[in-house]
Amino acid sequence: MPTVVERFVDWTVSWLPMYGDAKMLVVIYLWHPSTRGAGHVYDGFLHPLVAWHEADIDRGLLELKARARDMTASQLKAAAAIGPVWLVEAARYVSSQMQAMRSGREGATH
Repeated sequence: MPTVVERFVDWTVSWLPMYGDAKMLVVIYLWHPSTRGAGHVYDGFLHPLVAWHEADIDRGLLELKARARDMTASQLKAAAAIGPVWLVEAARYVSSQMQAMRSGREGATH
């Protein structure tokens, strides 16, 4: 979300004089320990917003975790099915390369 907001604000007001300097001052305000800017922003805006939507966020995270588990399981099943075939093909390729190297050496000596 901050990236989207920043891109939109950059697009709309970047033509203003000293916009880059003002943006840097905001970053310093948020970062520097003596200003406690990040704490003020979190306490005043983010914490109430997150607390208001906590149940939705938790539900979404649980759904995401379940989907990730299902997707990982399906990908592992697919890899287990394809793995032996790939292993045989890789062994054939290595074998053919070794035979080509042997025949190349034998042809060079005769």
